[in-house]
Amino acid sequence: MAASRVHYMLLAAASILLFIGIAHQHDHVRETLNNAWNKGTGATSHGSSINIDPSVNLEPEAHGAAVSSPPKAAPSAAPASNVPSFHEIALKYGTDKVTTHQYWFMYDKYFPSIRDKRVKMLEIGLGCDMNYGPGKSYYTWLEYFPNVDLYYMEYDAACAEKWSAETTGATIYAGDQADKVFLQKFIDETGGNFDIIIDDGGHTMNQQQVSLEMLWKIVKPGGMYFIEDLQTSFMGSYGGDDQGGKDPTKHTMTKIIYELIDDKLQGDGTRHAISAEMRSIECMKEVCLFHKKEEGTL
Repeated sequence: MAASRVHYMLLAAASILLFIGIAHQHDHVRETLNNAWNKGTGATSHGSSINIDPSVNLEPEAHGAAVSSPPKAAPSAAPASNVPSFHEIALKYGTDKVTTHQYWFMYDKYFPSIRDKRVKMLEIGLGCDMNYGPGKSYYTWLEYFPNVDLYYMEYDAACAEKWSAETTGATIYAGDQADKVFLQKFIDETGGNFDIIIDDGGHTMNQQQVSLEMLWKIVKPGGMYFIEDLQTSFMGSYGGDDQGGKDPTKHTMTKIIYELIDDKLQGDGTRHAISAEMRSIECMKEVCLFHKKEEGTL
């Protein structure tokens, strides 16, 4: 019985010594981490030191030996932007770009990155033939691009002259977008170098095709050329193929776009020389974008 009592006393003493050793090791680990932290942050005895939070668990966890890190402050939330989108501005002015059509998917994708830059822009079609009259897109662009140098082409000369006299926010040219002499005059007088050209003009096959042929060369490197209302390629009244694209005698705008896409997939300039200058072609419902290559790139 005495031997058993001695045995239990020895076990108790050993347990106390082991606990003291662990506590000493715990303090040593905390001191080591404090020193490493202070060294990494440049804190010295002559400045404020950074201490490990005593509430942090430094003991090995049951399923591993990971040591918890000091708690991190929650990241501050990014400030909400109050800048309205193209879609919101266009809805305010009532342009059919966002009522009848869905062009905001294209414009809200590509325009935000250049919105605050100095932008030289041409839109073909002032809206004189619309039932709500001209100017809906005019006001939209002026609000969306605060630094825009805005130009318009308009077929209706009387409407263009009247609108031009009532506004100073844009330079307006009256003429037919299918008239190469008129287009060359526009090029010579404006100097070209447009960041954005949007064809929202007469929508006939001849107008769309001649405009792209003549005006593509004045899109600056990295610039964008849009053609809206491409559904007219399937309407006979606009010179389109009302047989759903199956009439081989109708060379529509969309058929040219298919050829340009073929060029990009098999080799630039295979059928159309301008494809060699195109970085990409992207189409959404009733609208396509031709993105010009940046200068000095392949």
